[in-house]
Amino acid sequence: MNRKRIITAVLMAILSLLVMTYIERIVQPGYWIKSLVKLFMFGGSILLYAFVFKEEVPELIHLKKKRPSKKLILFMAFAYAGIIVLYLLLSRYIDLDSIRDNLMKKEHLSRQNFLFIFSYIILINSFLEESFFRGFLYQVFKEQKLEKTGILFSALVFALYHISIMDGWFHPIIMLLGISGLFLVGIFLQIIMKREDNLLGSWLVHAFANLAINTIATIMLFS
Repeated sequence: MNRKRIITAVLMAILSLLVMTYIERIVQPGYWIKSLVKLFMFGGSILLYAFVFKEEVPELIHLKKKRPSKKLILFMAFAYAGIIVLYLLLSRYIDLDSIRDNLMKKEHLSRQNFLFIFSYIILINSFLEESFFRGFLYQVFKEQKLEKTGILFSALVFALYHISIMDGWFHPIIMLLGISGLFLVGIFLQIIMKREDNLLGSWLVHAFANLAINTIATIMLFS
């Protein structure tokens, strides 16, 4: 086992998590600034690792030119419908006004720019996160014969990353359930990536999950 590769990936994950939490909680810039920082931290980590250890980026993130399976469509539909149903069941416990204020003030979201921002979240942001969590982090562990550890570690970092984003949106109990749920979602997306043998699988499911979240956010924005 090459411990240097594992340590490098873990340190990159921890650094990215700390930086993004600092930006989200302390600096609190607009959405596009945060997106640039995320691109630099996530994308930069992947490129730097590939350069240092002389790996091809598509192989490192497990992105292949391969047609997705028909069953993937079911997973995409499940991701969209599941989030909508979950929202309807838990909406009474969610501070909708707080979320709306957060989106409009903190994220500078408006009725004029929401289509552009939501399109970015669905297509680009989902790909960047999948490349970092399900691709890069998992793949480094897998190459070192630590596949199960890689699945758990990438899912944990994925869940922790979202804590600062959702802080204050929900009742603490719902927040705890949400983080636990995100950990399971990370594992679920990893299973899809393995099943499809391609990052494209988890990316599409993640994109449809973001589409559902943005559908809910649009309703909030215009209500």
